[in-house]
Amino acid sequence: MIPAEVGWRSAWREHPRLMRLLTWTFVVALCGAAALAWRAAEYRREVAALRAGMSGIEKVKADLALSSDAKRLQVMMALALRQARTTGDLHLSISVDSGVLHLEQKGAILRTATVQVGADGWQRAANDSIPIASPRGVRRVEEVRGDSVVVLSGGAQLYRGDAGVPVRAGSVRIGAADLISILPNLKAGLPVYFY
Repeated sequence: MIPAEVGWRSAWREHPRLMRLLTWTFVVALCGAAALAWRAAEYRREVAALRAGMSGIEKVKADLALSSDAKRLQVMMALALRQARTTGDLHLSISVDSGVLHLEQKGAILRTATVQVGADGWQRAANDSIPIASPRGVRRVEEVRGDSVVVLSGGAQLYRGDAGVPVRAGSVRIGAADLISILPNLKAGLPVYFY
């Protein structure tokens, strides 16, 4: 009588497909972990570069806010806005909660407008529905369509519309006069900060 084989050899012999699947899953997980580690290192370098430009008081405030995980995204957006203000580039910043749009350059507010930001929702496309998220983070102007629509990266739009109609999901509605006044400044690549 031959003793029963135990270990990996018997598992490979009895279940070759399963063992190949486990091996490939392990390899893919290892590659995914390496990619995430690389991105985390990039983020740490970016945060270090942003912190290098901060004063001592700003660093203390950022550290206190980062101690709470709920404030982490707000701190990162505040750092991005601060960087935009110090580099002097023209940009739009939109407060999602208060519904205020600012056209800014070098920390100076050139124009302020009241906007309505659409909540998460669904958009119909042909015979399907696509989930649309409320815009957050940094977007860029991709295209200006006439004097009524500005297309942003990620599918969001800045458009003029009537106050009586619900805001489109994942987009921003602005008054006609306000949109026309800022249109000459909106070029492709212009950053738009949602916070």
